[in-house]
Amino acid sequence: MTGRMRIFLVAALAAVFAPDSVRAQDVTDAELKGEMRFHGGEHAAAHDWQVLTGDVTCDGDADKVAGYVSHDNPDGRRFLLVVAAREEGQLVSESVVVPFDSANQAGLCGTGTPPPKMSLEQFTDEEAREMLGIEGACPLAIIVEDGMCDLHHFFWVPEWEEERKLIFFRN
Repeated sequence: MTGRMRIFLVAALAAVFAPDSVRAQDVTDAELKGEMRFHGGEHAAAHDWQVLTGDVTCDGDADKVAGYVSHDNPDGRRFLLVVAAREEGQLVSESVVVPFDSANQAGLCGTGTPPPKMSLEQFTDEEAREMLGIEGACPLAIIVEDGMCDLHHFFWVPEWEEERKLIFFRN
């Protein structure tokens, strides 16, 4: 058997027996780390990131969501939320910076100690439309909870503005 034939055979067997849990379009941990560094800066790896995996874009592939309390902002502590996904095979990401101790609607009520908790919550299409007032949002919401004020919901809207896909909702 030639070297090429062995490589082909090994590749074919790997494709047949590979676990179904990882798909070609799923965002990898390495890709997420690159996006975390891009959005969080060169010291992003030094922070205690929370990481979630779920299809927050509703395209059938696993996306990654990460968040941490940033102490690097000159305006004070902030919660940095990063979503890494694929659109048409290309890696895309978006981040949201949420202030603490803020009187504005988008701010968290806590101080960042302890850090807010992230989770994913499935809604129906109708519930997402009612919350956001727009059509086409993926109903799997990213929830940020600081234990002191209303939950922060972030929904991915694929057909929204080109520069922004994450839409915020708070009661």
